[in-house]
Amino acid sequence: MKNNKISIIIKSIAIISSIYGIIKTYQGPMSFTYFTILSNIFVSIILFIFLIKDLYIHKKDNKYINYLYITKFIATISITLTFFVFLTILAPALESGILHAYLDNGAGSLCVHFITPILAIIDFLFFSKDYKSEKIHSLYATIPPLLYVLFIVVGSSLGLRWGTMYAPYNFLNYHAKTGWFGFDLSLFGWETLGIGVFYMLVFLSVLFILIGLLFLYLKDNIGKEKYESTSKILF
Repeated sequence: MKNNKISIIIKSIAIISSIYGIIKTYQGPMSFTYFTILSNIFVSIILFIFLIKDLYIHKKDNKYINYLYITKFIATISITLTFFVFLTILAPALESGILHAYLDNGAGSLCVHFITPILAIIDFLFFSKDYKSEKIHSLYATIPPLLYVLFIVVGSSLGLRWGTMYAPYNFLNYHAKTGWFGFDLSLFGWETLGIGVFYMLVFLSVLFILIGLLFLYLKDNIGKEKYESTSKILF
């Protein structure tokens, strides 16, 4: 019961953080073309569904519940991608610096890029013990980024532009000098990393399959007999 209450609190804070962050960083309809916003909406919907499940539904051996857990896993990977890419790629490229990148817009960026992702990851690892996962599920980690790239390519082909770029993010800006297969780190800046989009997609896909495997491993082990003691140490 205690763990269930903690799970409810974590989910609730994550959802509130996500909603606040989306509101504070919203800049018109084009905001919904950014992976940050889409992944926050996705994970918030899934967390809300599981919040209802925690409160009112207690069935464990329902095959549909496991499909829901698979979706939760994909949502967690999506928000992890948001956390990782902003921290390591986007924020460092800002002239104003990493701290300003997180605290901008009333700390809305902090909410959607850090607080919600961290809470969603904790929730998945510690409160998904009923998820009957398999290693093959790690391949689902590639679904969100690949679908998003397809969305961006189609959108830019139809005329969408993000300033001078053909994508919302520099590492997806396939119209930069490095294009899909180029490589020139001297071009590093806000509009390009100096690395071809194809190489970044391969790198991120492999990375997130590995992260997916790690998450599944940690979830399975945390869900064993030490689940209670581990939760007490963390919380």
